[in-house]
Amino acid sequence: MSSQITYVDVILPLALPQAYTYAVPIDLVPFVKIGQRVIVQFGKNRFYSAIIKNINHKKPAVDAKLIETIAEEEAIVTETQLKFWKWMSEYYMCTEGEVMNAALPSGLKLSSETKIRYNENYEGDFDTLNEEEFLIVQALRAQQEIKIPQVQDLLKKKNVYPSLKTLFNLSIAVSSEEVVEKFKPRTVTYIKLNEKYEDDEELEKIYAELGRAPKQVELLLAFSQLGKKSKFIRKNELLALSKSTAAVLAALVKRNVFTEFKMEVSRLGNLQTAELDSPELSAEQKTALAEINQHFETKNVVLLHGVTGSGKTNIYIENIKEAIAEGKQVLYLLPEIALTAQIINRLRKIFNTQVGIYHSKFNQNERVEIWNKVLHGEYKILIGARSGLFLPFKNLGLVIVDEEHDNSMKQADPAPRYNGRDSSIVLATLFNAKVILGTATPSVETYYNTERGKFGLVKLDKRYGGIEMPEFVIANIKDDTKWQRMQGSFTSTLVNEVSQALSKKEQVILFLNRRGFANYQVCKTCSYVYKCKNCDVSLTYHKFSHQLKCHYCGYFEKMIDKCKSCVAIDLDIVGMGTEKIEDEIAELFPTAKVSRLDYDALKTKHGHAKVISEFENREVDILVGTQMVTKGLDFDHVSLVGIINADQLIHHPGFRSHERAFQLMMQVAGRAGRKNKKGRVVLQTSDPAHTVIYNVMNSDFKRMYETEIGMRRQFQYPPFARVIEVKLKHTKVQNIEQASLYLANEMRKTNTGKVLGPAIPFVSKINNYYIREILIKSTVDSKKLLQTKHALQQVLDKMKTLPDIKSVSVSVDVDP
Repeated sequence: MSSQITYVDVILPLALPQAYTYAVPIDLVPFVKIGQRVIVQFGKNRFYSAIIKNINHKKPAVDAKLIETIAEEEAIVTETQLKFWKWMSEYYMCTEGEVMNAALPSGLKLSSETKIRYNENYEGDFDTLNEEEFLIVQALRAQQEIKIPQVQDLLKKKNVYPSLKTLFNLSIAVSSEEVVEKFKPRTVTYIKLNEKYEDDEELEKIYAELGRAPKQVELLLAFSQLGKKSKFIRKNELLALSKSTAAVLAALVKRNVFTEFKMEVSRLGNLQTAELDSPELSAEQKTALAEINQHFETKNVVLLHGVTGSGKTNIYIENIKEAIAEGKQVLYLLPEIALTAQIINRLRKIFNTQVGIYHSKFNQNERVEIWNKVLHGEYKILIGARSGLFLPFKNLGLVIVDEEHDNSMKQADPAPRYNGRDSSIVLATLFNAKVILGTATPSVETYYNTERGKFGLVKLDKRYGGIEMPEFVIANIKDDTKWQRMQGSFTSTLVNEVSQALSKKEQVILFLNRRGFANYQVCKTCSYVYKCKNCDVSLTYHKFSHQLKCHYCGYFEKMIDKCKSCVAIDLDIVGMGTEKIEDEIAELFPTAKVSRLDYDALKTKHGHAKVISEFENREVDILVGTQMVTKGLDFDHVSLVGIINADQLIHHPGFRSHERAFQLMMQVAGRAGRKNKKGRVVLQTSDPAHTVIYNVMNSDFKRMYETEIGMRRQFQYPPFARVIEVKLKHTKVQNIEQASLYLANEMRKTNTGKVLGPAIPFVSKINNYYIREILIKSTVDSKKLLQTKHALQQVLDKMKTLPDIKSVSVSVDVDP
C-alpha cells in the first residue's frame, strides 16, 4: 500500500534550489490538483503556502511530512504558468521560489504564523467549536498571546493549523504573522426597507409612530424617493442625499424599519459603459496592419517601427479586435503603467468591461481580485507593466509590448532579473500566440533580429494626420557660458523659444533626467562634499523639503549653515535637478503655471494622474520632468520640448549609453507638435558635433543603429554575445575583494566565457555594502550559454562552503 501514498512536489516562496516533497493525507487525496495552494510546515515551526508542481506516488529518499491543508479547492496557477516559471528560473539563474514570489500577489502568499491573540471584539459564542479549538480559545483568553509551540504542546500534536484556521475564519483569533487569507473581498453596506413596510397601510402606521422623531421621518421619506429606482441603497449615498446622520439611521434599524446588510463589490472601479468606435485608419496604417498579418503567417514576432505620433495604438486596437473575435485573450504590456492613463481610458472606451489593469500601484486586495478575474476568463484584455506576464491566462492569443526598448521592461532587483520583452516572447510561444513589439526607437537587439529574419519588420514613417516631425534646434551651452548669455540653467535660445510658445498660449515640456534641486552641496573653503553615510555617492539637495537626500538608500540630512569639516559658512549647491529647473523657469516666467513630473512628485497612487490631467486640461503651461515625460503621453497643445542637458545622457557608464541617450531624446522630442502643428525641440549641449547629437538632430535611427552594431560586433557585446553580470556585496572591503577575485579566477579556469573584472562600479557602496562587479561574456549559442551558466552555478555553490567568503551576497543578472 505504501506505493499508493500520494506525494506532491511543491514550490515554496523561498530561494530554495529545488522543490520539496510532502505526503498528502488520505482524506485530501481526491482534492489535490497541480497549481493548487497548500499549507505546509517547513522547518520546525514555520508554515508557508506552497504551489503544487507535481503529483506522484514515488516515495522520496527521506520521510515526507504531511501537507497541513488545502488553501482553496481550485488551482490558482495554471500548468502553462508553471512551465513559464521553470523557464524563467533556468534562464535568469534564480529559483522557482523567487519566481513564485514575483508572480503571486502578496494576498495569495500566506506568511508564517508565530503569534496568536484573542480577538477582544469577537461577540459570538463558541458552540460550533470542537474540543481542540475551544482549548485554544481558553488559552488565548488566559494569556495575551501564545506561540505555535505552545499550541502544539497544548493539543499534544504537530498539525495544529486546521484548528487555528477555524478560529481565524471565525475572527475569534488574530495573528501578527497570520497563516490566514490576506485577501478580503471589499464590501459596502446597503440599506433595505423591511418587506413589511412595502404595504402602504403598514408604511402609514410607521410614519404615524415616528411623528415625534422628525429626523427619522425625513430619512424614511428620502429612502422612499430613492427606493423607486432600487430596493436597496448604499448607506453612504442614503445619508449624503438625505443629509441625515448614522445615529438616525441606526435608530430606524433598531426599530426594524430598515435592514442593514453588506454586499461584495469590485475594488477596480466602475468602467465607462459607453463604447466608442476605434478611429479610422489612415492609408499607411491600413498597409502596416496588412503587413503585420502577412508576417504572422510565417513569424510569431513582428516589430512595428513607427515614428512618434504615427498612430501605432490604432493598429494595436485592430489586432486586439481580431484576437478577441477568435476568442483569445490579449496582454498589452507598457513600460510604466502609472503613466499610461490615456491609453487605458482609450481602450476601455472601445472594449468596455473586457479590459483589466494590473500593476504594482494596486494594493494586494485589488491585485488578487484582478488575478481571479483573469483566471476565470472575465478579462479578455489585460493592460499591465512587466508583472502582467505572470497572470493566469488560459487562452492567450496576442501579446503587445509597447515601447519595447524601454529600460523599465527590465527587472533590476530582486530576482528574477527578467526582461519583460524577452520573457513575453517565451510566454507567447507557450500559448502559440503572436507578439507585436512597438516603438519609435527599437533596441539594437530587436532591430538586429529583424535584419536576420527572425522577427518581421513593419515601418510607419509618417505621423498620423499628416503632422510633420518636430524641428530640432541646437543651443550651445559652451558658447552661451562664454558670452555670459546663460540664465540659470537655460541658454538664451531656450528662453526665447519658451517665451514665444507661451505668448501663443502653447504648452512646453522641459526634460532633465535628474530629480532633486542640485547634484550636491560643497564647501567653497575646504571643498568638502556632503556624502551619504551609507553609500559612495553625494547627497542630492531637495529644496522643497530643505533636505540632502540619497537616491540609493533613502538616507537624508537637514540642511545646515556651516561646513561639517571646517565650520566655514561659505557653502554652495552645485549642479541641477528637476526641482531647480522648476524653480528657475518659474522665476523667468512668473505668470506661467509650472508643474513637475518625477518620482518625488508621485508619492501617491493617483499623483501622476493629477499632474497629467492638469497638463491635459491646460491648467499647467510648463511641465518639468524626468524620463517619465517620455512615456506614452500624448498632449494636444505642446509645441516646444526643451532637453536641458543632452551631455548628461550621453556620458553615462555602460555599453548601452549612446543607444539609450538617442532613445530618450527621440522619445521626449516626440511629445512636441503631435496634434495641431509642427513642434520644435531645443537641445542644449556643450558638444554639438557628437555623433549621438547628430543622429538625434537628423532623426536618423538607421545611422545610430549601424554605428552601435559596428561597435558591438567589434567589442563582442549583445547581440553578438550574451552577457552575465555578477554583482557581489558585503559590509567588509577585504571580504568583497577576496570573494570577487576568487569568483573571477575560478570562472576563468572553466574556460566557458570571457571574464571581465572584478571591477569597482560607478557607485561602489550602497547602504553600507561595498560592491564589486564581474562581467562574463558567452557566445550567443544556447548550448554554450548553458555551459557558462552551469559553470557559474558550480562556482557559486562552492563559494557557499568557504568560511571566509560564504557570507558575501551574490546576485546574477543575465542580459543586463
